Order: sequence, then C-alpha cells, then structure tokens
Amino acid sequence: MTFTYIDSDSALADFCASIAHCRYCALDTEFVREKTYYPVLALIQLATESAQACIDPLKVKDYAPLIGLFEQDAMLKILHSPSQDLELFQHNFGSLPKPLFDSQVAAAVLGYANQIGYADLVNKVCGVQLDKKYTRTDWSRRPLSEGELDYAMDDVLYLIEIYQKMTRDLEQQQRLTWVEDDFAEMTDPAKYQLDLGSLWKRLKGVQKLKGLALNHADQLCRWREQRAMDKNRPRRWIMKDEDIVDIARLKPTDIEGLSQIGQLSKDYMNKVGPEILKVLKTSAQMDPADFPRQDDFSRLNSQQQALADCLMAISRVVCEQNNIAQTSVVSKKDIDGLVAGSRSGKIMHGWRFKMLGEQMLDFIEGRVGLHCLQGRLKMDSK
Repeated sequence: MTFTYIDSDSALADFCASIAHCRYCALDTEFVREKTYYPVLALIQLATESAQACIDPLKVKDYAPLIGLFEQDAMLKILHSPSQDLELFQHNFGSLPKPLFDSQVAAAVLGYANQIGYADLVNKVCGVQLDKKYTRTDWSRRPLSEGELDYAMDDVLYLIEIYQKMTRDLEQQQRLTWVEDDFAEMTDPAKYQLDLGSLWKRLKGVQKLKGLALNHADQLCRWREQRAMDKNRPRRWIMKDEDIVDIARLKPTDIEGLSQIGQLSKDYMNKVGPEILKVLKTSAQMDPADFPRQDDFSRLNSQQQALADCLMAISRVVCEQNNIAQTSVVSKKDIDGLVAGSRSGKIMHGWRFKMLGEQMLDFIEGRVGLHCLQGRLKMDSK
C-alpha cells in the first residue's frame, strides 16, 4: 500500500495543503487507554480520493493544518462508529471534523446488522476480507512494522467506496434525510462534555439503591471521576464500581467501618479514606429533594403494559416494512420508557424518530390506530 508517513510539523502542513481540494476525507485513529484516564492518541489515519497518510502524534506537535481540514465545509469527513475518535479530537484539538458521515449509522438505516463492525461492513460492501492479525498491537510502540501500518491504513482505505455505495442506496430508498440529524449531533462539542450527574447510572449494581444510598453513590462517582482526571488514571484504579455500591449501601462513618468493605487496602484507606468519609458526610447533609432517583420505567401498570405491547407490535410492522432489524431500532426498555412518559430515549431522536418514533407518538396521542387485515397488522389515520 502506498501512503505517506507523517512525522513532522512541516510534513503535515505540506500534506494537508496537497489534499485541500479533495471532496472526501476518511479518518480513523489508534489510541492507548489501559493505564490512563485520557486516551493517548497514537496514530491518525487519513485517506482522500487522491492520497493516503498515517500521522504520528508522538512526533507531530502543530495540528493547525489538520484542524483547518476538519473545519473545511467543502470536504466531507467519513468515519465508522466514530464516538471515541471524536472524543479524542475534541480533547486533543478542541475541534471536530465536519461535515461528517458515519458508515455504521448509515448501515443500520440500510438494514445491515445492528452496530456492524468495520471489517464486516467492508466484506459486505466491498467484498474484501480484512486481515485481523494486528488487533492487539500496542500502537504507542515505535517503530511500528510495515504490516502494522498497512493494517491501520486499511481502516480508512475503503470508507470512501462504502460512503458512495451507501449514499446511492440511501437516496434510492429515500432515507438520506433520516441520518442528517444524527450526523449533525455528532459534530456538536456539547456532546463530548462530561455530565457528572449521570455517572452513577453506569455503575454495576446501582439499580437497587435509593434515597441516601443512591446519593452517596452519585457523590462518590463524582469524586472518583475528578480524582481519575487529576491523576490521569483509569477510574477503576481509583475505586471499583462494586466498592462504590457497597460503601453507598453500608454508609460507613469512620475509617474502621470503611476498611471492612470490598477490596480496599490499608494503604489505600490511609491515603484516601478521609476524603471518602468527607464525601459521605457532605452527601448526608444534602437536601433529599436534590437526591438522584431511579427511573421507574420497569413497573408499568396493566393498561400501560397493554399500550407497550401495541407499540412493540407497531415497531415490528414498521421495521418489517423498512427491512431493518427491530433490534437496530428499538428495545423493550425504550418502549417502556416512552409509555411511562419519557421523551428522551433514542427512539425520540434522529433517524429512529423519523422512521418509527413519530408513528409511535401518533398512536399514543390517538392520531392513528391499528387494525388487522387478512392476518396482518395495519396502521391507519383516524
């Protein structure tokens, strides 16, 4: 494979100038995160209609030319499942590539497998079987072998072809407008700002906590996240999820009580035990009205459950009509939340709303109904 290896500021500036006229730019990154809170950018792969390059972030310091391309409206940026790549770009450069096309979202809208991987998509669209030999490479190691670099470049080499094929299919099926809001949302910097207040929702085992215990879990999550950022260490190195849940549930008030919990070592308790107890004390003094609350979507009454069953039937009908796997569009939890009154689930946004969510709301609000015709469910306007 022919590509340019860029390991200096001048080389990056020259390459970016040479491709400034291009219409398409495929992007991907390699990074390392095992021992740090913030991912360490280790490689940037880039491909246009006319040239390909591998950028070495361990050598390049001035990214202004690349940021200039990111902000060039006439050049479409094509990525596959880019949430982590975009998080990296926002953190490292304070800039996001736009306009943007995500081939994984497009694949879902076109009826491919839910959250299809890049290699499988390349195989289905381009008929190419990618080599998986270097999936466990340490991308921060130098020098990287020729095989490793070729493997990394494969991650962008087929994206333009995939985009062109998918765009034709989306236009033919009149679904191109479905994905526009999703792509625009991906380039909103606010999407990559950390919401400290929602961290507790990711805790394993937090579902049974409520009241003060849930508030303790919330405050401990905030403390852990801030400490992980300050130390640039993985949050699990600061405290494991199960220890947070146990501390929140047992509510220790002194070092001795805290030391009886989980896998917390004596040395660890001596270092951060007083901080943890301070967090718990502050948490206990907060107004209960400000405590977080668990979503109550799982306990639907009989009438709500009947409505949820109808919405599930509608989703099956609509997904079958559009030849899209139901699992790619909506889950039972999404539907239960909708019935319980939530309008913040994924079915209420982007292409899923345009395809299905809007019809579900029409049914809930009485604008359409369901009937059976020759053994098949049909929707009609009232």
